[in-house]
Amino acid sequence: MKPKVPLAALIVLLAGSLPLAAVKKDTKMILDEIQKLADSVASLNEKVDAMAAELAGLTKKSTISDERIGAMSRSQADMAQNREDLMLNMQFFKEELNDIKNSLSKINDRITSSPAAAGGGTAGTVDSGAGGVKAAEPAISQDPSSIYYAAYSDYIKENFDLAIEGFRLYIQQFRDSPLADNSLYWIGECYFSQKKFKEAIGQFNELILNYPNGDKAAAAYLKKGISFMEMGKKEEALSAFKLLINKYPLEEETKIAQQKIKDIQSEK
Repeated sequence: MKPKVPLAALIVLLAGSLPLAAVKKDTKMILDEIQKLADSVASLNEKVDAMAAELAGLTKKSTISDERIGAMSRSQADMAQNREDLMLNMQFFKEELNDIKNSLSKINDRITSSPAAAGGGTAGTVDSGAGGVKAAEPAISQDPSSIYYAAYSDYIKENFDLAIEGFRLYIQQFRDSPLADNSLYWIGECYFSQKKFKEAIGQFNELILNYPNGDKAAAAYLKKGISFMEMGKKEEALSAFKLLINKYPLEEETKIAQQKIKDIQSEK
């Protein structure tokens, strides 16, 4: 059996058997290839560094964009709340103006229909006949608008329990009045302001059931949904908001409901 020749010794033997020029040429070619590889590696490293820098820049831009989106979302939520507050204040002023107009109209009617205005003697008395006996004019009963306005004034002053009593009295006496649904709504708002959300939802449900075409129906759906949100019942809130959007797509409350839905979904 022939002894094995080590690989290194074989290379030395082969190199020794090759001409010196050939060895130098091969060595130069190898060195050139190594240099090319080194240049390629250096170029790749530069590209990797550039890509890393670009990625860092994109990450920073993404972070800034996320912050801007978050700020915009918070701004939209604030705008929605401000819009809701503005709508409520506008309703306050509208109802106060209507009440003032009604009161002025009634005062004018009383003045024009009084005996003094008609030339029939002293206001507040009537002539009973030849004997000249005077009878006192009957006391004027409290009209619906004064009851409603008194309850509404208590609500504005945050006398919520008194406001609830006043609005309930109005509903009992004037259930067919155009302001009966408003009274139900403000009772719900009184409970909402007291954080009695279950009771508030009950009032809003009664309004929706009895006055679905009233001017407070959309607002009742909205505050019902917000009441559920305050109670942590997100699914019930979503249901109320979706019903509002489906039933009253053109109402201002619908825009607020859409934003509330986005807020709930973003929390999941």
